[in-house]
Amino acid sequence: MKAVILAGGEGTRLRPLTCDLPKPLVPICGKPVLFYILELLERHGCTEAAVAVRYRGERIEAALGDGRYGRLRTFVSYEDKPLGTAGCVRKAAAGFDDDFIVISGDAMCDFDLGAMYRHHKDAGVRATIAVKSVDDPREYGVIIGENGMVTGFSEKPSYINCRSDLANTGIYVISPDVLGLVADDRSVDFAKDVFPEMLGRELPLGYYAESGYWCDIGDIAAYKRCTADLIGGKIRAEPAERMEVPDSRVSRSSYLVKGAYFSPKALAAGCTSVGSGAYISDGAKLNNAIVMDGAFVGADVTLNDCIVCSGARVGEGAAVYENAVVGEGAVIGENAVISSGVRIWNNKRIERSASVTSDVKYGAAVFPEISEDGICGATNTVITPGFAVRTGAAAAKISETGIAVSYADGSASESLGKALLSGITCAGGTAYDCGNVPLPVLAYSAELLGADIIMHVMSKAQTKIPVYSAGLLPLRRGKDRIFQGALRRGEYMTAGWDSFGSILPVNDAELLYKSALADNSRFTVAYDVRVTSRSARFRDICAPFARAVSGGKEKLTVNIGERGDASEISCGDTFLDRTAMTLIACAEVSESGGSVALPFAFPRTAEETASKYGGKVLRYYESSMDNSDEEARDLARKTLYMRDGFMLALRVLKFMSRHACTPAEALEAVPRYSAEDRFIRLNCPPQRVLDRLRAVPEENEGAVIYSGGERVFLRPDKRGTGLFMFAESFGEETAASLCDSTEKLIRDAQRSINAE
Repeated sequence: MKAVILAGGEGTRLRPLTCDLPKPLVPICGKPVLFYILELLERHGCTEAAVAVRYRGERIEAALGDGRYGRLRTFVSYEDKPLGTAGCVRKAAAGFDDDFIVISGDAMCDFDLGAMYRHHKDAGVRATIAVKSVDDPREYGVIIGENGMVTGFSEKPSYINCRSDLANTGIYVISPDVLGLVADDRSVDFAKDVFPEMLGRELPLGYYAESGYWCDIGDIAAYKRCTADLIGGKIRAEPAERMEVPDSRVSRSSYLVKGAYFSPKALAAGCTSVGSGAYISDGAKLNNAIVMDGAFVGADVTLNDCIVCSGARVGEGAAVYENAVVGEGAVIGENAVISSGVRIWNNKRIERSASVTSDVKYGAAVFPEISEDGICGATNTVITPGFAVRTGAAAAKISETGIAVSYADGSASESLGKALLSGITCAGGTAYDCGNVPLPVLAYSAELLGADIIMHVMSKAQTKIPVYSAGLLPLRRGKDRIFQGALRRGEYMTAGWDSFGSILPVNDAELLYKSALADNSRFTVAYDVRVTSRSARFRDICAPFARAVSGGKEKLTVNIGERGDASEISCGDTFLDRTAMTLIACAEVSESGGSVALPFAFPRTAEETASKYGGKVLRYYESSMDNSDEEARDLARKTLYMRDGFMLALRVLKFMSRHACTPAEALEAVPRYSAEDRFIRLNCPPQRVLDRLRAVPEENEGAVIYSGGERVFLRPDKRGTGLFMFAESFGEETAASLCDSTEKLIRDAQRSINAE
């Protein structure tokens, strides 16, 4: 017998339990709901189960480990887009050749699935629906039928028009030919689409009445009720191993999972559940409380009929009352009071002695680390003016010569930019206010001003504040650590009233940048050069200089990215991406007697290109641990064209002008190559994956896999959540296929690591 487990739901009504946790992995007495379903299937003779996932599917795949659960073999089927209950089953069961079970992975159940399967086979129907008599049918899809055959449906009827009390439990036995009714171009649901069509075609559709336990854990109340039912023995299922506590201060109806610490001076009453790794301190009083794995409950805390999620901390003397939920990683300060029904979202921080009477969903409790995109968060909720002030103060700690700041269009960007400037001066730093200018203009101004740190504020619904060293280069690791520490822990200087720093306005930043463009536009090319960009401001700055170099009628378009630091060229059927443009720029600079500084991850074709034209390439690291790349960084700081989309385009056009060639001919002038880059998200430490792949460490950054002369460079991201992959091919195999094969190796290694 085989099965498909539906495990793609987001569980929105269960939040904050499911903010970062897929609903099937929500634990009940120390064990995820999904595992109870796997054990139920195994108990009734199922040998293989496909788990259909979508929301946080990688978490479920990691939890399943090596694909074995007892005698049950499992595999994961991903939805790329919402397919509906029938659509995802069709995808997951593509290889099934006999009737199979469909069951939800986020509902507690102890039905006799073996008996239901046999009933289905004996009845000779195409599909069988498990039904259960319910007292209140108003929240269910109701089955209408007689003699074991379905005759109709009623979706969430009122009592007035309700003709049946048989609720559709979402558990089915399906014949493979039924999946032929499932369209593959849209979302298709069994209850709403497939079963009504079966009735319309007079295909035999049966039902099987069950009297066992079934509870869809759809909301907080249902989750608490199900926990109490499991502890009370109303469900035929085995919770995680119990820790026996002889102390009379723990009621018989409470369930402490093995591995928890429960002080002999604490009290547990009612149906209290405490997960593995949780710590319950002296004097804590728990009544009908659910405390999940790894949570900390301080001394003299009161938890009454509430939920404390994994990794949360409830400080000494605090109280959390009826139906309240403390999300994963949240911190409740000492003596704080969380009122009935309040939900504290994941990682939020409640100050000591606070009285909270409404949900705390927004706000940053843990300051974000710097990612490759800088500091990111929701505007005016996570990234507030107050947070921007603290960010500026933290940046002042790593600056020696001043910080150049600019902001994008819009009052939100400007307001947060001004707050950032204030924060710099509050810590005694020097701030250069370059105003509302694009990132390349800011970088050029910073070089002229001698500023060693660059910050740019871009605010829409989300705010991004990238933080760079001079030249738009990534921060060295030492400064990165100091900055993050200062930001998270407030470890920055607070200036006295007489030692504030200065905000120095830079009113001519755009004019200075235009002067540089003029110096680099003293040539003509046999094309009509046009500029497009999502940044209207930067497009308007660059357009006159595009016209200045134009000397023909055929249109050539330079498309610049919104931030201004990247561009592409298109002309007729020829397209030059950023990599191709960079290689042509390498050729142009090299034949002029110069050297080029490039990121360590950029394709090695650059060295061959530079050598061909008499130059050389210097490499700098994404996260320099020392000064070994100092020469490359110094050169990169002075040659902004590699991080300025329009300056880069001018270098390419200058090469075309010098050689009187087309874009296609310019591309032919550099070595042939194929390059591809991707980001692979992981749920285990990336360094363990690199070790498992036996990747060769590459100097001070990342590692390389060599395959038949081809090269794939792998580098973890700053937060350790995944791997950047840069593939370069010189043979017939494309870089894209190299990425595909390497990604498979990474996924296999990840599964192996998680299974250990």
